[in-house]
Amino acid sequence: MDTTKPDQFFATFDELHRHKVEPYKQYWESVRPKTDEDIFKRWLFAFCSVHTTWKGNINGYLAIRDFVYWKHNRKELLKRLTRSGVGCQKERTDYIWDFSKDFWQNPKDFSCPQKRNRYVSVRDNLVERIRGLSYAKVSFSFEMIDPLFARVLCGDVHHLRFYGMQDLKYTKSKVGVAKYKAMEQHWIENCQRLNVPSYIARAILWDDIQKKPDSDYWGYVLKPF
Repeated sequence: MDTTKPDQFFATFDELHRHKVEPYKQYWESVRPKTDEDIFKRWLFAFCSVHTTWKGNINGYLAIRDFVYWKHNRKELLKRLTRSGVGCQKERTDYIWDFSKDFWQNPKDFSCPQKRNRYVSVRDNLVERIRGLSYAKVSFSFEMIDPLFARVLCGDVHHLRFYGMQDLKYTKSKVGVAKYKAMEQHWIENCQRLNVPSYIARAILWDDIQKKPDSDYWGYVLKPF
């Protein structure tokens, strides 16, 4: 793990990014899910984010967001994912179909832990439970569900590269998981030191990489419709 770039990001955060924090917090609080249906959709968005671009992510999600049309029709789910062009539609259909059945048996299992210091353990348990999502994407779901308080980190390809860990393999590696969690801990501890929510700092970084002034270029799909 190389913390040179992250350390520079945090060292200059007040100067370059502090003014963005409150608008970002207001934005992400405005799209925070309120119902089980909303929370389910955040998980759908995470499933559609695997192995694709952010634009492909949006296209896949919009194709299945109205889940009432496919909740009891696997072929319809596959058709919608295929037409969206998101890719990996067969595997994605399998994973989403299984997840949907599991989620609706007990939605509370997939919501935010009441005790926020349990985020990592709850995330880790769900990684073992959910097919098709690993540490990064389960964390991403929690970031979208609880954007101001989630204490886990979506270490996507951009974040791994930011830490000099772009070749990290952690899905079936205890050593890899330990390295992932070390990165996560470094990020969250620095965010706490600066009194900025972990996800808000990550959103600011991600949007800066995409050369966007805020998150609405993709976050708009999470708004009520």
